[in-house]
Amino acid sequence: MKNDSILSISAPLNERRHIQVRPSAVLELTYAYYFLMKRLDRDRDSNLPWVKQLRENPPPGLDGLREVWRTREMECLGYELFILACGLGYATDATPERFLADFPTLPAKILESIEEIKNPTSREPDADDDSSQRLRRHYEVLSEPAAGLEMQGALTALWGFMEPAWEREGHEVSRAAAALLEKEIASANDLLAALPAHHFVQFEDSAADLRERQLNGRIMVVPLFFASLGGFLLDVGDVYYLGYGVHNESLFQQQQHELSLLAGRLKAFSDPTRLLLLVLIGRLTQFPMTVGDLAKQLGVTQPTASGHLKLLREAGLVDVVKKGNRSFYRLEEAAVMQAIRDLERSLLG
Repeated sequence: MKNDSILSISAPLNERRHIQVRPSAVLELTYAYYFLMKRLDRDRDSNLPWVKQLRENPPPGLDGLREVWRTREMECLGYELFILACGLGYATDATPERFLADFPTLPAKILESIEEIKNPTSREPDADDDSSQRLRRHYEVLSEPAAGLEMQGALTALWGFMEPAWEREGHEVSRAAAALLEKEIASANDLLAALPAHHFVQFEDSAADLRERQLNGRIMVVPLFFASLGGFLLDVGDVYYLGYGVHNESLFQQQQHELSLLAGRLKAFSDPTRLLLLVLIGRLTQFPMTVGDLAKQLGVTQPTASGHLKLLREAGLVDVVKKGNRSFYRLEEAAVMQAIRDLERSLLG
Protein backbone atom coordinates (compact mmCIF):
# COMPACT_ATOMS: atom_id res chain seq x y z
CA MET A 1 0.00 0.00 0.00
CA LYS A 2 1.31 3.43 -0.89
CA ASN A 3 2.25 5.93 1.80
CA ASP A 4 -0.49 8.40 2.50
CA SER A 5 0.08 11.98 1.48
CA ILE A 6 1.27 14.25 4.30
CA LEU A 7 1.59 17.99 4.00
CA SER A 8 3.54 20.22 6.39
CA ILE A 9 3.42 23.97 5.83
CA SER A 10 5.66 26.63 7.30
CA ALA A 11 3.81 29.91 7.24
CA PRO A 12 5.43 33.26 6.38
CA LEU A 13 7.04 35.38 9.08
CA ASN A 14 8.24 32.24 10.89
CA GLU A 15 4.72 31.41 12.14
CA ARG A 16 4.69 27.66 12.69
CA ARG A 17 1.74 25.89 11.17
CA HIS A 18 1.60 22.12 11.05
CA ILE A 19 -1.09 20.68 8.83
CA GLN A 20 -1.39 17.05 7.82
CA VAL A 21 -3.67 16.05 4.96
CA ARG A 22 -4.09 12.31 4.69
CA PRO A 23 -6.61 9.50 4.30
CA SER A 24 -7.34 7.47 7.42
CA ALA A 25 -8.96 4.05 7.30
CA VAL A 26 -9.37 4.18 11.09
CA LEU A 27 -11.31 7.45 10.99
CA GLU A 28 -13.37 6.14 8.07
CA LEU A 29 -14.41 3.31 10.41
CA THR A 30 -15.14 5.62 13.34
CA TYR A 31 -17.17 7.89 11.05
CA ALA A 32 -19.16 4.90 9.81
CA TYR A 33 -19.84 3.97 13.44
CA TYR A 34 -21.08 7.51 14.10
CA PHE A 35 -23.28 7.34 11.01
CA LEU A 36 -24.80 4.02 12.02
CA MET A 37 -25.51 5.22 15.53
CA LYS A 38 -26.96 8.60 14.60
CA ARG A 39 -28.06 8.75 10.99
CA LEU A 40 -28.74 5.36 9.43
CA ASP A 41 -32.48 5.61 10.11
CA ARG A 42 -32.68 8.87 8.14
CA ASP A 43 -33.19 9.06 4.40
CA ARG A 44 -30.97 12.06 3.74
CA ASP A 45 -27.87 10.01 2.90
CA SER A 46 -29.60 7.29 0.89
CA ASN A 47 -27.78 8.50 -2.26
CA LEU A 48 -24.54 6.99 -0.94
CA PRO A 49 -24.08 3.51 -2.47
CA TRP A 50 -22.60 1.96 0.68
CA VAL A 51 -25.53 3.18 2.80
CA LYS A 52 -28.05 1.64 0.43
CA GLN A 53 -26.12 -1.64 0.40
CA LEU A 54 -25.84 -1.67 4.18
CA ARG A 55 -29.57 -1.11 4.61
CA GLU A 56 -30.46 -3.84 2.13
CA ASN A 57 -27.91 -6.42 3.26
CA PRO A 58 -26.41 -5.70 6.69
CA PRO A 59 -23.49 -7.98 7.59
CA PRO A 60 -23.91 -10.51 10.42
CA GLY A 61 -22.83 -9.20 13.79
CA LEU A 62 -23.48 -5.55 13.01
CA ASP A 63 -26.38 -5.38 15.46
CA GLY A 64 -23.85 -5.51 18.26
CA LEU A 65 -23.02 -1.84 17.69
CA ARG A 66 -26.43 -0.83 19.00
CA GLU A 67 -27.05 -3.77 21.31
CA VAL A 68 -24.21 -2.68 23.60
CA TRP A 69 -26.16 0.47 24.38
CA ARG A 70 -29.70 -0.86 23.98
CA THR A 71 -29.28 -3.63 26.54
CA ARG A 72 -27.99 -1.08 29.03
CA GLU A 73 -30.74 1.41 28.20
CA MET A 74 -28.19 4.03 27.17
CA GLU A 75 -28.18 6.39 24.22
CA CYS A 76 -25.04 6.23 22.13
CA LEU A 77 -23.19 9.53 21.82
CA GLY A 78 -21.66 8.65 18.47
CA TYR A 79 -18.22 10.18 18.92
CA GLU A 80 -16.86 7.71 21.50
CA LEU A 81 -14.65 5.96 18.95
CA PHE A 82 -13.30 9.20 17.46
CA ILE A 83 -11.78 10.04 20.84
CA LEU A 84 -10.33 6.56 21.29
CA ALA A 85 -8.72 6.59 17.83
CA CYS A 86 -7.43 10.17 17.99
CA GLY A 87 -6.57 10.32 21.67
CA LEU A 88 -4.64 7.05 21.73
CA GLY A 89 -2.66 7.43 18.51
CA TYR A 90 -4.49 5.21 16.02
CA ALA A 91 -5.74 7.87 13.61
CA THR A 92 -2.69 7.73 11.35
CA ASP A 93 -2.54 3.93 11.04
CA ALA A 94 -2.70 2.62 7.48
CA THR A 95 -5.41 0.10 8.42
CA PRO A 96 -7.77 -0.38 11.40
CA GLU A 97 -6.16 -3.75 12.30
CA ARG A 98 -4.27 -2.50 15.36
CA PHE A 99 -7.23 -0.41 16.51
CA LEU A 100 -9.58 -3.41 16.25
CA ALA A 101 -7.14 -5.82 17.88
CA ASP A 102 -6.53 -3.48 20.83
CA PHE A 103 -10.11 -2.27 21.16
CA PRO A 104 -11.15 -4.13 24.37
CA THR A 105 -8.29 -2.41 26.25
CA LEU A 106 -8.76 1.10 24.87
CA PRO A 107 -11.69 2.45 26.95
CA ALA A 108 -9.80 1.75 30.18
CA LYS A 109 -6.69 3.44 28.76
CA ILE A 110 -8.60 6.57 27.79
CA LEU A 111 -10.05 6.76 31.30
CA GLU A 112 -6.57 6.49 32.79
CA SER A 113 -4.85 8.93 30.44
CA ILE A 114 -7.43 11.72 30.30
CA GLU A 115 -7.98 13.39 33.64
CA GLU A 116 -11.03 15.30 32.51
CA ILE A 117 -12.91 14.02 29.49
CA LYS A 118 -14.83 16.71 27.69
CA ASN A 119 -17.18 16.65 24.76
CA PRO A 120 -14.83 17.62 21.91
CA THR A 121 -17.75 18.62 19.68
CA SER A 122 -19.68 20.81 22.12
CA ARG A 123 -19.76 24.59 21.84
CA GLU A 124 -22.18 25.00 24.73
CA PRO A 125 -20.28 25.50 28.00
CA ASP A 126 -23.31 24.52 30.09
CA ALA A 127 -23.54 21.20 28.27
CA ASP A 128 -19.92 20.19 28.89
CA ASP A 129 -20.36 18.83 32.43
CA ASP A 130 -23.28 16.59 31.54
CA SER A 131 -21.62 15.40 28.32
CA SER A 132 -18.36 14.70 30.15
CA GLN A 133 -20.14 12.55 32.70
CA ARG A 134 -22.05 10.66 30.03
CA LEU A 135 -18.89 10.10 28.01
CA ARG A 136 -17.02 8.83 31.05
CA ARG A 137 -19.90 6.46 31.83
CA HIS A 138 -19.83 5.15 28.26
CA TYR A 139 -16.13 4.38 28.49
CA GLU A 140 -16.74 2.63 31.80
CA VAL A 141 -19.34 0.45 30.07
CA LEU A 142 -17.00 -0.31 27.16
CA SER A 143 -14.30 -1.21 29.69
CA GLU A 144 -16.45 -4.16 30.79
CA PRO A 145 -15.00 -7.30 29.15
CA ALA A 146 -18.31 -8.44 27.66
CA ALA A 147 -19.17 -5.02 26.21
CA GLY A 148 -15.67 -4.48 24.87
CA LEU A 149 -15.62 -7.83 23.10
CA GLU A 150 -19.12 -7.33 21.72
CA MET A 151 -18.18 -3.94 20.32
CA GLN A 152 -14.92 -5.32 18.95
CA GLY A 153 -16.80 -8.05 17.07
CA ALA A 154 -19.36 -5.61 15.67
CA LEU A 155 -16.67 -3.16 14.53
CA THR A 156 -14.75 -5.99 12.89
CA ALA A 157 -17.93 -6.93 11.02
CA LEU A 158 -18.43 -3.31 9.99
CA TRP A 159 -14.88 -3.00 8.65
CA GLY A 160 -15.31 -6.32 6.86
CA PHE A 161 -18.24 -4.72 5.05
CA MET A 162 -16.31 -1.49 4.30
CA GLU A 163 -12.90 -2.89 3.40
CA PRO A 164 -13.63 -4.14 -0.14
CA ALA A 165 -14.91 -0.71 -1.23
CA TRP A 166 -12.01 0.98 0.56
CA GLU A 167 -9.40 -1.20 -1.15
CA ARG A 168 -11.13 -1.14 -4.54
CA GLU A 169 -11.80 2.58 -4.72
CA GLY A 170 -12.00 4.48 -1.46
CA HIS A 171 -8.33 4.71 -0.54
CA GLU A 172 -7.25 5.96 -3.96
CA VAL A 173 -10.13 8.45 -4.16
CA SER A 174 -9.20 9.80 -0.73
CA ARG A 175 -5.52 10.01 -1.70
CA ALA A 176 -6.42 11.98 -4.80
CA ALA A 177 -8.59 14.31 -2.73
CA ALA A 178 -5.72 14.82 -0.28
CA ALA A 179 -3.32 15.65 -3.11
CA LEU A 180 -5.77 18.14 -4.59
CA LEU A 181 -6.32 19.78 -1.22
CA GLU A 182 -2.55 20.10 -0.75
CA LYS A 183 -2.28 22.03 -4.01
CA GLU A 184 -5.20 24.29 -3.13
CA ILE A 185 -3.78 25.03 0.32
CA ALA A 186 -0.43 25.89 -1.22
CA SER A 187 -2.11 28.12 -3.78
CA ALA A 188 -4.35 29.96 -1.32
CA ASN A 189 -1.93 29.75 1.64
CA ASP A 190 -5.08 29.17 3.68
CA LEU A 191 -6.66 25.87 4.71
CA LEU A 192 -10.16 27.30 5.12
CA ALA A 193 -10.21 28.68 1.59
CA ALA A 194 -9.16 25.29 0.22
CA LEU A 195 -11.84 23.26 2.03
CA PRO A 196 -15.27 22.54 0.48
CA ALA A 197 -17.47 25.63 0.42
CA HIS A 198 -20.44 23.79 1.93
CA HIS A 199 -18.67 22.03 4.81
CA PHE A 200 -19.83 23.12 8.26
CA VAL A 201 -16.29 24.24 9.07
CA GLN A 202 -17.11 27.29 6.96
CA PHE A 203 -19.63 28.43 9.61
CA GLU A 204 -18.43 31.45 11.57
CA ASP A 205 -17.61 29.79 14.91
CA SER A 206 -15.84 26.81 13.37
CA ALA A 207 -14.01 28.99 10.87
CA ALA A 208 -12.70 31.23 13.65
CA ASP A 209 -11.42 28.19 15.58
CA LEU A 210 -9.73 26.79 12.48
CA ARG A 211 -8.00 30.06 11.65
CA GLU A 212 -6.61 30.24 15.18
CA ARG A 213 -5.39 26.67 14.90
CA GLN A 214 -3.62 27.45 11.65
CA LEU A 215 -1.50 29.93 13.55
CA ASN A 216 -1.09 28.19 16.90
CA GLY A 217 -1.67 24.47 16.63
CA ARG A 218 -1.66 21.20 14.77
CA ILE A 219 -4.36 20.16 12.32
CA MET A 220 -5.07 16.81 10.70
CA VAL A 221 -7.41 16.95 7.70
CA VAL A 222 -8.99 13.68 6.56
CA PRO A 223 -10.80 13.30 3.21
CA LEU A 224 -13.59 10.79 3.93
CA PHE A 225 -14.70 8.40 1.21
CA PHE A 226 -17.67 7.07 3.21
CA ALA A 227 -19.03 10.47 4.30
CA SER A 228 -21.67 12.52 2.52
CA LEU A 229 -22.26 16.23 3.11
CA GLY A 230 -21.01 15.88 6.64
CA GLY A 231 -17.75 15.03 8.31
CA PHE A 232 -16.33 15.73 11.74
CA LEU A 233 -14.55 18.44 13.67
CA LEU A 234 -12.84 17.32 16.87
CA ASP A 235 -10.43 18.94 19.29
CA VAL A 236 -8.60 16.04 20.94
CA GLY A 237 -5.41 16.56 22.88
CA ASP A 238 -3.26 19.07 21.03
CA VAL A 239 -4.57 18.21 17.56
CA TYR A 240 -7.57 19.58 15.68
CA TYR A 241 -9.09 16.77 13.58
CA LEU A 242 -11.17 17.78 10.59
CA GLY A 243 -12.92 15.31 8.27
CA TYR A 244 -14.89 16.11 5.14
CA GLY A 245 -16.68 14.01 2.55
CA VAL A 246 -14.80 13.75 -0.73
CA HIS A 247 -18.17 13.77 -2.52
CA ASN A 248 -19.28 16.87 -0.61
CA GLU A 249 -19.68 19.34 -3.46
CA SER A 250 -21.17 16.90 -5.99
CA LEU A 251 -23.69 15.73 -3.40
CA PHE A 252 -24.55 19.33 -2.57
CA GLN A 253 -25.20 20.02 -6.27
CA GLN A 254 -27.32 16.87 -6.46
CA GLN A 255 -29.27 18.03 -3.43
CA GLN A 256 -29.80 21.43 -5.05
CA HIS A 257 -31.19 19.73 -8.16
CA GLU A 258 -33.52 17.53 -6.10
CA LEU A 259 -34.75 20.53 -4.12
CA SER A 260 -35.34 22.47 -7.33
CA LEU A 261 -37.62 19.67 -8.53
CA LEU A 262 -39.30 19.54 -5.13
CA ALA A 263 -39.84 23.31 -5.17
CA GLY A 264 -41.68 22.92 -8.47
CA ARG A 265 -44.02 20.38 -6.90
CA LEU A 266 -44.47 22.43 -3.75
CA LYS A 267 -45.40 25.48 -5.82
CA ALA A 268 -48.66 23.69 -6.47
CA PHE A 269 -49.38 23.83 -2.73
CA SER A 270 -48.57 27.54 -2.44
CA ASP A 271 -51.95 28.85 -3.56
CA PRO A 272 -55.13 28.43 -1.45
CA THR A 273 -57.26 27.86 -4.56
CA ARG A 274 -55.05 24.99 -5.67
CA LEU A 275 -55.08 23.53 -2.18
CA LEU A 276 -58.88 23.64 -2.16
CA LEU A 277 -58.91 21.94 -5.55
CA LEU A 278 -56.78 19.14 -4.15
CA VAL A 279 -59.08 18.82 -1.13
CA LEU A 280 -62.22 18.66 -3.31
CA ILE A 281 -60.75 16.16 -5.74
CA GLY A 282 -59.26 14.03 -2.97
CA ARG A 283 -62.24 13.91 -0.64
CA LEU A 284 -65.04 13.63 -3.18
CA THR A 285 -63.68 10.69 -5.11
CA GLN A 286 -67.14 9.13 -5.26
CA PHE A 287 -68.37 12.16 -7.20
CA PRO A 288 -66.06 12.67 -10.22
CA MET A 289 -65.94 16.34 -11.20
CA THR A 290 -65.16 18.15 -14.43
CA VAL A 291 -63.35 21.47 -14.59
CA GLY A 292 -66.78 23.14 -14.77
CA ASP A 293 -67.92 21.38 -11.60
CA LEU A 294 -64.77 22.40 -9.78
CA ALA A 295 -65.04 26.01 -10.95
CA LYS A 296 -68.59 26.22 -9.58
CA GLN A 297 -67.55 24.72 -6.25
CA LEU A 298 -64.76 27.27 -5.89
CA GLY A 299 -66.71 30.23 -7.19
CA VAL A 300 -64.12 31.02 -9.87
CA THR A 301 -64.26 31.18 -13.65
CA GLN A 302 -63.62 28.05 -15.64
CA PRO A 303 -60.40 29.47 -17.21
CA THR A 304 -59.10 30.22 -13.70
CA ALA A 305 -59.83 26.69 -12.55
CA SER A 306 -58.25 25.29 -15.73
CA GLY A 307 -55.06 27.25 -15.09
CA HIS A 308 -54.75 25.91 -11.56
CA LEU A 309 -55.51 22.35 -12.68
CA LYS A 310 -52.87 22.62 -15.40
CA LEU A 311 -50.22 23.46 -12.81
CA LEU A 312 -51.37 20.60 -10.57
CA ARG A 313 -51.15 18.20 -13.50
CA GLU A 314 -47.64 19.42 -14.39
CA ALA A 315 -46.62 18.80 -10.79
CA GLY A 316 -48.01 15.26 -11.06
CA LEU A 317 -50.49 15.81 -8.23
CA VAL A 318 -53.66 15.23 -10.26
CA ASP A 319 -54.50 13.22 -13.35
CA VAL A 320 -57.29 13.31 -15.92
CA VAL A 321 -59.64 10.43 -16.61
CA LYS A 322 -61.56 10.75 -19.87
CA LYS A 323 -65.05 9.35 -20.24
CA GLY A 324 -66.43 9.98 -23.67
CA ASN A 325 -65.97 13.66 -24.43
CA ARG A 326 -65.69 14.69 -20.80
CA SER A 327 -62.64 14.86 -18.54
CA PHE A 328 -62.72 14.15 -14.82
CA TYR A 329 -59.94 14.90 -12.33
CA ARG A 330 -58.38 12.38 -9.97
CA LEU A 331 -55.94 12.96 -7.11
CA GLU A 332 -52.57 11.23 -7.42
CA GLU A 333 -52.35 10.29 -3.75
CA ALA A 334 -48.92 8.65 -4.01
CA ALA A 335 -47.42 11.80 -5.56
CA VAL A 336 -48.96 14.03 -2.88
CA MET A 337 -47.60 11.83 -0.09
CA GLN A 338 -44.19 11.65 -1.76
CA ALA A 339 -43.96 15.44 -1.98
CA ILE A 340 -44.76 15.70 1.73
CA ARG A 341 -42.18 13.01 2.60
CA ASP A 342 -39.55 14.70 0.43
CA LEU A 343 -40.15 17.99 2.19
CA GLU A 344 -39.88 16.33 5.60
CA ARG A 345 -36.69 14.50 4.60
CA SER A 346 -35.11 17.67 3.20
CA LEU A 347 -35.91 19.76 6.25
CA LEU A 348 -35.51 17.26 9.06
CA GLY A 349 -33.24 14.60 7.60
